[in-house]
Amino acid sequence: MLRVQAGDLEAFAQLVERFQNMVYGMAMSMLRRPEDAEEAAQDTFLKVYRARASFDSSRALEPWLLRIAGNACRDKLRRRRAHSLPTVQEGDRDLANEVADPRLAQRSRTAAIDLAVRSELERLSDRMRTPIELKYERGLTNQQIADFLGISLSNVKVQLARAKDLLASRLQEVLEA
Repeated sequence: MLRVQAGDLEAFAQLVERFQNMVYGMAMSMLRRPEDAEEAAQDTFLKVYRARASFDSSRALEPWLLRIAGNACRDKLRRRRAHSLPTVQEGDRDLANEVADPRLAQRSRTAAIDLAVRSELERLSDRMRTPIELKYERGLTNQQIADFLGISLSNVKVQLARAKDLLASRLQEVLEA
């Protein structure tokens, strides 16, 4: 980052290459649309470059970068209507024809559970869904999630616990069937 602060474009290209997948993946979890996630990731790196002089080299780079990425995603969310997000609906598939073979029945059950979990995740508010997806789909640590979302570590833990409890209660019927 010291080289980036000095205006070294090659160092900046290396920084982008190192963090672009993480930033894009986190943006996808928050924004739900590839084109929006790509734009937020680009905005993140543009903001990083523009703010390079304000980076405190005595601190770690990743939390600073994650905070900028989280802010870029929140800016993107503000610019669009959060309530217009699509929800996952079960299609017109007829699963009854697949039940004859036990292996197909198990695959159908697994698919139904996957669909139910995805559907219930989509029904969660962004505030509850995003930490769950960052943790379990993207593999981020609680501290990385806190940095990305700009909230405290304890708040991340609370949001994760509440989201898991809510998902468990909503999915209880599906999992018991």
